Amino acid sequence: MMRELSHEEAFAALDAAALDALDSAERDAVLAHADACESCRTELATLRETAAQLAFASPSADSPTASRERIRSRLTARAAADAKARGLTVQRRPDLSTREYRAIRTRINVLAWRRAEWIALAASVLLIVGVGVMASILRDRENLRDALVGATASTQRSQYATDSLRALAIYKDSLINGITGRDVAMVRLTSSAARAPNAMMFWDRTRNGWTLVAHDLPAPQPGRTYQLWLVTPTAKISAGTFTPTNGEAMVRATYALARDSLRAIAVTDEPAGGVPQPTGQMVILGSATK
Repeated sequence: MMRELSHEEAFAALDAAALDALDSAERDAVLAHADACESCRTELATLRETAAQLAFASPSADSPTASRERIRSRLTARAAADAKARGLTVQRRPDLSTREYRAIRTRINVLAWRRAEWIALAASVLLIVGVGVMASILRDRENLRDALVGATASTQRSQYATDSLRALAIYKDSLINGITGRDVAMVRLTSSAARAPNAMMFWDRTRNGWTLVAHDLPAPQPGRTYQLWLVTPTAKISAGTFTPTNGEAMVRATYALARDSLRAIAVTDEPAGGVPQPTGQMVILGSATK
């Protein structure tokens, strides 16, 4: 069965086919391809015409038969060398001169160098494309990393805001419960000063919670603070120190106290940090007795 040649294989063997230098199987395969391929058919016709002209261009000293044989031998040898370089089997004659052999080798070397140049060019193009693709991949990775960092930071900020709001809501609920609960007792604190500060103390007797809300308190002097006291028949109990802001203050404390033991709520002006027992001026006072 005749082997079907590719276009490249058939085109490479056209010169040998024009000189009738292929074996019968390969010649038939080349001619079959040329019959179906217009470009190969045109090239084969051109090569055959050139071979015919060279046959009649030899010096007149030789006989026509000898001249044609010599030209045929040279062209066949060249075709054989080309075919060998392409991996084809060619009928060839061994009577090559040194000059002809060098010409053939030169042609082979030129073809080899051209192929090497094309391979190098292709490798350069692939290298440039590969570097570009790698740079694009690295940029995409950095963009993804930045986006991930931004998303993580945004999530953390959202979580922080959510936690803050939750804590604020819990604090507000606790404050509301501390002043509006069913078992909350209220004591009003007043003063006799010109701009009278005043306050209300809410005592959640179930939870032992104390919430003082004060108004119009003057700012204490440097090195001084306000201290809150729970007054019983036997003791004056400190419930913490505080400094008002724009005259307003809210103090929360937890202290277990017997229901009937509270006598009064007082706020005094004391040294910064507070004292074990009140020593300074009374600022506001409220009685808890009925």
